[in-house]
Amino acid sequence: MKPSTPVAAIPLMTIVVAVLLQTHCVRGQTQAFDLAKLLPKTGTEPIWAVIDRNLPQVQELVTAARMECIQKLQLPRDQRPLVKVANPSEKEKCLVECVLKKIKLMDADNKLNVGQVEKLTSLVTQDNKMAIAVSSSMAQACSRGISSKNPCEVAHLFNQCISRQLERNNVKLVW
Repeated sequence: MKPSTPVAAIPLMTIVVAVLLQTHCVRGQTQAFDLAKLLPKTGTEPIWAVIDRNLPQVQELVTAARMECIQKLQLPRDQRPLVKVANPSEKEKCLVECVLKKIKLMDADNKLNVGQVEKLTSLVTQDNKMAIAVSSSMAQACSRGISSKNPCEVAHLFNQCISRQLERNNVKLVW
């Protein structure tokens, strides 16, 4: 039995990455965390090329949910994207809640659905285990410390955290 094989190293690497990410988040470093340095490349195609190719599928899902929610909440059709909005109105916060729930990133208990985060990451990265572990850890970090009972406020706080993670990792997703 080999003491260390690439397959056996993945869980250990996942733990190491999770600890590094949590340490990074806990210390509140302002320097951007470069996800590309952690993600292994599959084949000859860099992970970012895979993401760029597959991200439009997720964007279509988000856009369809957003349009349904805009109509449901009777907001203007040209409603501004809310990914990076620091001080949205209460109705805009509720739009974020509606979108996150429609795409199943936020569950009925107003918690981030880590399983759905992993599923979407798998779709975008073609099942890159490291990317899935990192996104799961980031989602869990976003969930900790949010104690509001107002679902729209919770969605806004998730949105702020998710937006920071997307921006740090140069992932262009709009809702």
